[in-house]
Amino acid sequence: MNKKIVYLIPSIVLYIFAGFLAIFTIWAYTHCADIISQAKAAGQLATSGNEYDIASFYMGNCGQYAVFALLLAAAGLILQRKQPLQNDPGVVPVENEIDNGELDEWFNEDVSADKAESKDK
Repeated sequence: MNKKIVYLIPSIVLYIFAGFLAIFTIWAYTHCADIISQAKAAGQLATSGNEYDIASFYMGNCGQYAVFALLLAAAGLILQRKQPLQNDPGVVPVENEIDNGELDEWFNEDVSADKAESKDK
């Protein structure tokens, strides 16, 4: 399977969930607006002095879903733009096995070069 398709499938799933949450957010917002307007019309709610309660009602019932939809859409965009490392020309493949002998030689050469520089000063 192509690696581009492998990265595309999860992003499509995230976009679908974000779309469902966006639709639910709109539905919840209209429902909250209806409840608030009915409470105002019945005289059960005065907007003066209850602004925090009204804003909290909206945030608790529909605001959080809007934030979740945005986060899922952003995660889908990030996954969609992610490229496999093998196709990136700027990435040099790293060997899985490190030869400890070569690493020790490099470390000893670097340390000895530092000691020689410090003696010259």
